[in-house]
Amino acid sequence: MTMQAIVRKNQYHDSVRLMTISRQAGSLEGVNKILALMGTEGNKKVLKDLGLYNEMVDSATPNDLVVCVDADTGDGFNSALKKVDDLLKSRTHGGPSEDRAARSLEEAVEQMPDANFALISVPGEFAALEVMGALEKDINVMLFSDNVSIEDEVFLKDLAMRKGLLMMGPDCGTAVINGIPFAFANMVRRGDVGIVGASGTGIQEVSCLIHRLGGGISHAIGVGGRDLSLEVGGRMMVTAIRKLAGDPSTKSLVLISKSGAPDSTRRVLTEAKKSGLPTVICLLGKGNLPGDGGGLTFVNTLEDAAYRTAGKDKPEYGADEDLTGEIGRLSEERKYLRGLYSGGTLCYEALLIFKEAMKVHSNIGTGRKYTANGPRNFHYCLDLGDDEFTRSRPHPMIDSTLRREFFIQAYSDPKTRVVLLDVVLGYGASADPAGDMVAALGKARAHAFGEGPVVMAHVCGTDEDPQSMKDQESKLREAGVFLFSTNAEAARAAMAAIISLS
Repeated sequence: MTMQAIVRKNQYHDSVRLMTISRQAGSLEGVNKILALMGTEGNKKVLKDLGLYNEMVDSATPNDLVVCVDADTGDGFNSALKKVDDLLKSRTHGGPSEDRAARSLEEAVEQMPDANFALISVPGEFAALEVMGALEKDINVMLFSDNVSIEDEVFLKDLAMRKGLLMMGPDCGTAVINGIPFAFANMVRRGDVGIVGASGTGIQEVSCLIHRLGGGISHAIGVGGRDLSLEVGGRMMVTAIRKLAGDPSTKSLVLISKSGAPDSTRRVLTEAKKSGLPTVICLLGKGNLPGDGGGLTFVNTLEDAAYRTAGKDKPEYGADEDLTGEIGRLSEERKYLRGLYSGGTLCYEALLIFKEAMKVHSNIGTGRKYTANGPRNFHYCLDLGDDEFTRSRPHPMIDSTLRREFFIQAYSDPKTRVVLLDVVLGYGASADPAGDMVAALGKARAHAFGEGPVVMAHVCGTDEDPQSMKDQESKLREAGVFLFSTNAEAARAAMAAIISLS
């Protein structure tokens, strides 16, 4: 076995791209583990946790590329390294050629003097300076980086507001601007609905459902998960609403967030009323919502937000005969729900639905805290993209390895009644997330106790996405997975299957 690490000085690459490259290179025969990342202290700890650390890594700085490979042979190591190099050299369609790749914001502006939008993904400790430089050049910013202090976030958003710019983030993972998807986003039809969201997968779910209902999106603006906090005060939601209100192509709005600080929420709602645009507002977990009025319509789920915006009646859910028959064959010993999500807001929406009828443990939200220790004689619904699961691994939307492990464990448990999944498509996501889960299902069935549990899923995406929703759903159906048109519908069906025991 050969384990080697190389350090390439002053060679910066985007973290999302490096995670994708690591996954692709890791599929080579004879390669056990591979990770390409920047040499930050946090990433060095990740390498130690994975057993991919050696003395070469000590010299790496946050501006250096580190590639660590665990292969069966030296030839395997060389093949993996060549694969990484080839992928790093591959050119994005329409982007600058490799010999013109910018090494700084200033160089990028020189190459593209008319650019007015920058996606910034650097280690959190350097992010504020880069964002400030972009804003000072009158460039709107989408800040993908996390680990940015809330003080820096407030400062940067105030600067953006004074200059009439967007500062989307930090930890902003989804946006669609002028029909162009950024980071984790879907290819949706252009239209007249503007979306503002403090949630990445919330934006993805609503925009995809609007697309599938025949509507379209003018722009979808992510603002970062802390925007409705007391400290940030809804600064970027207010700015985004003003931007969309002044956009001739935007005729209505959707606002998406988890419940925020009351003062911040009031400020945003006031701005929405002032916009003069009909606005659907989904504040997940808000509880008692104010009555509709002033052009504002309040809903409890992402599903309702899409249907109200599209002006369509939500169909009544009814279990089909095949699903009813599958549930009916389950023994009474199979009594527990296992929700395994890659999208945090989709998981949160499901938890709010379950709250109506049963107690579910989770690693997010305010309910019962999930613990992996001891017998699992309880329902659980997990966000596997949360920090506690991704510290030493790629996000499950990029690499399903961790979720496959959880899936096989849950499916093989003789007490599991329903396994509930989301399958999120789009740019930045795995090339074949459905295929990954179907492979895990095949392996799980080989180890299952008798007949296995029912598997339910919702595919968040469109047929225009790189993976194609139609193709992904076909793979899941052929494997015996029951599919639902919305995340909320899948959660209600899972809940009904559990309640049927009582």
